[in-house]
Amino acid sequence: MDYECEKGAKRNFEPWREAKLAEETEEERLDRLEQEEAEKDAMAELETKAMDAKTEMAIADSLDQIRTRNARLERSGGTTVVDMGLDKAQEAREEARKRQEAEDEEAARTAFMAGTGESVRRLVVDEAEDAEVAGMKKVEEPTFARTKKKKKDLGAAFGIKKKAVL
Repeated sequence: MDYECEKGAKRNFEPWREAKLAEETEEERLDRLEQEEAEKDAMAELETKAMDAKTEMAIADSLDQIRTRNARLERSGGTTVVDMGLDKAQEAREEARKRQEAEDEEAARTAFMAGTGESVRRLVVDEAEDAEVAGMKKVEEPTFARTKKKKKDLGAAFGIKKKAVL
């Protein structure tokens, strides 16, 4: 039984197609599904090929840029303005560092000179004797060795209770 169309209606459901799908055998359905999967795989392969081609083109472009830069450097004698500027800056830093070291040595020399011009010698005094002279207890120096901290059990903070192990 079918209805009659009065004005401009379109059919959304066609019952004869449903009957055809119901008659489809198990093998036909599996074949149809395999074809659909093959079409999806073909699209995935096409996408990967496009991505591979894109990366190959990017690699070729960067390689071409490197080759042209190397050729330009070879023609100019191997050094560029940037290289020369870097060399000069590095030399200036090295000279400044040497000058600073010399000033530090001179300041240390003058700091350890007595008023008469003789160099001051260090007196070796036992720390225990030195502390007794000052009337203080010997203070332990802090150690900077790593200590292992005990982990806090945060399970109770979240309301989680551990089961007893038998």
